[in-house]
Amino acid sequence: MLFPILLDFHYSDFWADPANQRKPKAWEDLSFSGLEEAVYSFTRDTLLRFQEEGLLPDMVQIGNEIRSGLLFPEGEVPDYAGMVKLVNAGIRGAREVAGPDRMQVMIHLDQGGRYAWLHEWFEKAFAEGLEDFDLIGLSYYPFWHGTYLDLRDSMHRLAEDYGKPILIVETAYAWRKSEKGFIDDDQIRIGCMEATPSGQRRVLEYVMHLVAELPNHMGKGIYYWEPVCVPVPERGGWDENMGLLDENGCAMEGMEAFLQTREEMEREPEGWKELEEKLACAGSSLSGGGMEGDNLLQNGDFSEGVEGMEHWHIEEREDGTVLSVLPDLGSLKVQAVKNFRFAVSNCVDIGQAGEYGVSVEITGVDTTGVDVRLFAENNGSVREKTIHPAEHSREIYEIRNMHCEAGELKVGIRIVSPAIYVTMGNFRVIREI
Repeated sequence: MLFPILLDFHYSDFWADPANQRKPKAWEDLSFSGLEEAVYSFTRDTLLRFQEEGLLPDMVQIGNEIRSGLLFPEGEVPDYAGMVKLVNAGIRGAREVAGPDRMQVMIHLDQGGRYAWLHEWFEKAFAEGLEDFDLIGLSYYPFWHGTYLDLRDSMHRLAEDYGKPILIVETAYAWRKSEKGFIDDDQIRIGCMEATPSGQRRVLEYVMHLVAELPNHMGKGIYYWEPVCVPVPERGGWDENMGLLDENGCAMEGMEAFLQTREEMEREPEGWKELEEKLACAGSSLSGGGMEGDNLLQNGDFSEGVEGMEHWHIEEREDGTVLSVLPDLGSLKVQAVKNFRFAVSNCVDIGQAGEYGVSVEITGVDTTGVDVRLFAENNGSVREKTIHPAEHSREIYEIRNMHCEAGELKVGIRIVSPAIYVTMGNFRVIREI
């Protein structure tokens, strides 16, 4: 594997969050042509400065995870024309400093395991005149971006479609569970590996293997995000359990995955065959469990079709959000092609105080910046449950033992997210005691 120097142009005051690809404040009042010029000159001038210091990078990526676009609102998808002009400005700035024989240009998208979304992005971008680039960079987090088999399929098809070498330029996995950090039990289940130092190493070995096995050495390597972060008392967050260093700053066994040769990476790692068979048989089954009892919610399974939506109230819905009632599947599907907010609710009249439970079955897509919540409100009391949608299984999420007074109980789903989809079905409200 190669580990060249990579320079990432964010063009933003914000960190790598596809939901926050906004312009730097100094660029806010520029016309579109002025914004193009700013991207071009900033890219060129920054690289020239690096070159003067003898630090010209081997690779430059124009923007970060730009599946949703960059420099909002001018470069926000679905305005591919505007986005491509800004990306092209960055490519031209880089090409003026050095050609591909010295410094290669990368396009970096998230959702590494979801070929359909990536293929759609490239096709639309090329149709709008995306200039030639050298490498495809993908983010792949197994608890957000599809299964390992999805990643393999996606990389093989992208390599065949576009003939560009591929790198995984962001990946990570937890080395321990922590209430202050990432990831929770639902995401660990989706990621198919325990949150331990050995589990972290195994995830890296799987991803490296999938990259290394691409035909004709089209797989060029992986980057870990962020390997050298160290847990800091009381701070929490990503540093708490997602780096490759423990609390004392000592390297854990995940670091050893990077000592493999390409030949070693091409061989199937320990446990891969069993995981491959498990994922191949996964299908779209329920996670199991679920609450029993009479459902007090009207049209909770959406089987009444569009007409039955009179029982549901759309509290928030932005332009471009597509709502589909799927009575044959007992589901309501929400999807969008850009950052969006959405909320839907249904109400039950509780005739008697007591303990009640709420549940819903969810499938869909999770990634950076996704916030999906099941909520229940009664007499000023609010309970919420964070949801991590999974694409290949319909998971059950519950709020149990909620004490409700006689009156109205409102239940529903709230979403604040970049472009994803969420399908919800079998909403249930039961009296537990």
